[in-house]
Amino acid sequence: MVGHSRVRIPAVSTLIAFECAGRLGNFSRAAEELQTSQSAVSRHIARLERQLSTRVFDRSRTGVRLTEAGSHLYDAVAKALQTIDRAVAEAGGASNDTHVAIACSHDAWQLVFMPRLDALRRSLGENSAIRFVLYPGESRDAPHHPDADLVFTWDAKDAGPGTMALKEAVRPVCSPQYAKENAAALEGPVGGWGGLTLLDFAVPDRSWASWHDWFDSVERPDPLPPILTFESYSDVLQATSAGKGVALGWRCCVEPYIETGTLVPLRDDFVEFDNYYCGLLTERGRRKPVARNCLATISEHIRS
Repeated sequence: MVGHSRVRIPAVSTLIAFECAGRLGNFSRAAEELQTSQSAVSRHIARLERQLSTRVFDRSRTGVRLTEAGSHLYDAVAKALQTIDRAVAEAGGASNDTHVAIACSHDAWQLVFMPRLDALRRSLGENSAIRFVLYPGESRDAPHHPDADLVFTWDAKDAGPGTMALKEAVRPVCSPQYAKENAAALEGPVGGWGGLTLLDFAVPDRSWASWHDWFDSVERPDPLPPILTFESYSDVLQATSAGKGVALGWRCCVEPYIETGTLVPLRDDFVEFDNYYCGLLTERGRRKPVARNCLATISEHIRS
């Protein structure tokens, strides 16, 4: 019997690196999720492109974007890896009950979860394993992530039983040096902040408060200060720490910066808005005691 020739399938590690880079649009962030180096991810992608004799990514200074060929391949690879992931979980049976997968944005991982990771692991116990699945920006598809037991998002249309809802609370923050250099303006009324530089996270259809929302609730400067925008909230806080201006600090993210003195608060208290950052149990997460325990533990640590 004559066998059929088969196209040589790329290594699984290469396909995983490709899926992660395609989902996040950035080799560095893919490396962080995969706990490897950016150069290792780049080598996987270069190996894949050599094998396919075509480019799967267009590169730029701000990140990478899938080509048309890469987009077609990404859809197939993502579905295949999800199928494998579910099959492995089902085959693992009871052993998978100690594992929990959390889907969140890169900013949430870096600013909310990473500073609390050790405490979370201690609370869940040494036999539990936590895996973070990062999605780009504030993806509207995040609540339907097939690989997650828990999803953290500003878009909580599917909120239901077992939902953690954290009300948004913000206050202006800046570096100690910036506060010293602009003490005359910062110690006076907000109406006199016209000469400052404001920093913000620019995302279309954002679900959280902007500087304009904060000014409407407090006082509007005249003239309105210039606002520099960044691609991620992590970048906003890095620029703020470097003394580039004043940012709106979300309580859950900036408290560690304030405790260490990296940033200083500029108003007496936080201003709350009717926006909520939510932790949602997925359908498969609701069936897992470890996932329910994880959500309760995260809620306790974030609120404390």
